[in-house]
Amino acid sequence: MLQDNPVSDRKAQARAVGLGGKKGWFDDADKNAWLDSRKAAVQFVLLGGTDPMLTTPDAKNKFEAIAEEFYKGENINKYISWEADKVNSVMKTTLPNGDKGVKFTKLYRVNKQLLREDMAAKGVVASQEALASAQGNPIIMVIPETPKGQTPLQVFDSNPLARHAAAVIESYLTARTYEVQVPRAAEQLNDMSKMQAEVKGAEEDIAYQIALALGSDVYIVFNGQVTNGKASVQVKAYETTTARLLGTETGYSATRAGAAMEPLVEEAINDAIEKVLSRVTAYWTKDLSDGIQYKLIFNITGNFGEVQEVQDAISDIIEGDFAKSKEMVATDKTMDYLVWAKKDEFSKARNVMRHIQKKLKETAKVTQIVLNKKLIIVGVSEP
Repeated sequence: MLQDNPVSDRKAQARAVGLGGKKGWFDDADKNAWLDSRKAAVQFVLLGGTDPMLTTPDAKNKFEAIAEEFYKGENINKYISWEADKVNSVMKTTLPNGDKGVKFTKLYRVNKQLLREDMAAKGVVASQEALASAQGNPIIMVIPETPKGQTPLQVFDSNPLARHAAAVIESYLTARTYEVQVPRAAEQLNDMSKMQAEVKGAEEDIAYQIALALGSDVYIVFNGQVTNGKASVQVKAYETTTARLLGTETGYSATRAGAAMEPLVEEAINDAIEKVLSRVTAYWTKDLSDGIQYKLIFNITGNFGEVQEVQDAISDIIEGDFAKSKEMVATDKTMDYLVWAKKDEFSKARNVMRHIQKKLKETAKVTQIVLNKKLIIVGVSEP
């Protein structure tokens, strides 16, 4: 199977090349090449491009074990949701085995949802339900990119198109069983001023600050414009606890002079969101093997005789009691960690907080400053 460069489309559109042949039978060769090109289109969605469905070595190995049976016969046809009326090209060629054959090129659209469901059913990838059962789907918040001096909520209040864009993305997420956190939950933002003083860098990124305050695992930021009947929308996804960029894509609508802006924006979002969400899912799947991720910040105050003794005790807990950890900041006053905890041991942030209090009770007084889902800020002072 061969495949050409894909043509990006929200429906997984690809221009695929197939080879086929049977000595003396051009019609059969043409049919074989046509089937082969369909297989190539599906193969590209599974393994090719910038956002393949199978991203981990484990998934690729599992698929390799069933690939021969999967591609057998015409079974692959059920994944083709559309094909172009016209063939890009058909030409005679020599096959790799030396026989005469045909090279066939055509445009297809692949049903990614059905393909993903079948891959999950065959045990190649984890199903959305399995992810939710093992760790829970990521909690996602959707907000507009915000000009300096404004908050996302102010943008929503003043820009109906931004509200519409957020609703389109939120609808897409909820339809796929992701839990969506709404930033309008203003009562949860009362901790913002406290967090500004305690979380380094929070005051520099309002979106990040709100995402932390609401406890989302991932936050999606969007911006765009409509010009001359064509919309373009950029969609970015960030990991909340680290503000790490997980994925970014720009989607475009077709040009439709005189069309209302809302459907153009919706079309542009649909062109981008699937690719971004696939990267979020890949990140979440990888984290599944490590456990639930928490951001732990220790705020050390008071006059310890040996502050290093306290820091060493904290470091020993982090390294010894969690499945995986990463030290982000370590100073005399602040220790900042990312930790991954197994769900059966630390299913809630409160369990993590109690564990730290118990382990440090002989060394320091431990108080809770912020306990917000994945964010835990701990006060450490003299006993």
